[in-house]
Amino acid sequence: MKKIILLTLLLMGFGNATKYEIVHIKKGGMLNVREAPSLRKSAVIGRLAAYTTGIRVKECMELTNGEWCYINVPRGGSHLEGWVNSYYLAPMTKRSNASRLHISNFLHNFYLADEENFLDKLQVFYSFPMQKYLYSKNISLMDLRQKKVRFYKKWPKRDYRLTYMKILKRKSDYIDVQTTVRWKVQGGDDYDMGKDIQKLRLIPTGNTFKVSALKYLKHTVYPKPEPIVDENLTEVELLTIDEEGNLLEDDASMVENTTLPASTVYIKAGSFFSDINKDYLASISSNGFPYIIQKVYQGDKLIRRVFIGPFESRVLAEESLEMVQAKINKYAYIQSSINK
Repeated sequence: MKKIILLTLLLMGFGNATKYEIVHIKKGGMLNVREAPSLRKSAVIGRLAAYTTGIRVKECMELTNGEWCYINVPRGGSHLEGWVNSYYLAPMTKRSNASRLHISNFLHNFYLADEENFLDKLQVFYSFPMQKYLYSKNISLMDLRQKKVRFYKKWPKRDYRLTYMKILKRKSDYIDVQTTVRWKVQGGDDYDMGKDIQKLRLIPTGNTFKVSALKYLKHTVYPKPEPIVDENLTEVELLTIDEEGNLLEDDASMVENTTLPASTVYIKAGSFFSDINKDYLASISSNGFPYIIQKVYQGDKLIRRVFIGPFESRVLAEESLEMVQAKINKYAYIQSSINK
């Protein structure tokens, strides 16, 4: 019988002050959280992005396939618990507690918590009274609850995706950040979707943060276009729907004379030899992405290529790739130009 050494480290349980972050995972990659400490005989119950911080370790086991740890990690207003190999965990330091990665992780959870219907869990992200919330000042917990209840009743289904974060100012007692959030809200058959640019003031609290102020810098609501695919093809044709809902048609047979967006960074989401399923295209739009359908002939075969974008930079494309792979096509990848 193989000897199993149980190291029940406990680490004073969840009260232990030490928090962990993920290491040895490439940017944009994911770490599987498993039901049991095994690769082959255990189901995957969740996935953690490479930027995840603030992980708590309850216990660890030294097995023949390495050391495994049972973790608890915040996911919005809830938590995810399960087993990961300790190779991918490292204790957070004072430097990492103030790092861009740790701030980004907090903000991902902050917006994710707003998708849920648990106001008691959401309030832990705020510092009261707030200096500012949207267009109001000195907001109390009761004020926030009233605003959220009205909004949640109108839009019971909500989806928020942090796509960009910039640190504007660092002080000893606060950090100002700018975020870009793609969002979609739905109530019955009605829905809205768009993009917000916000400024938040974060107050360091222990090894996490609290939001003391939030305001819009720009609020954009997208129109609700129906994707159009014209089957009356020329030799090569591009059909483009941008994020503002404008339909652009370009003759790509002479690329040097074609006016394409200034950016040439895209996410390639798929290639098709037959008609593209409308539900597939709708899934791209419903997640807040503009897309381009490129139609080309290779010999006598027509290929339809779907590109998500354009993105202003490769960094922004990489930040969106994780959601595209999770929601649309797990084999999606970044391509610097669609003219290939």
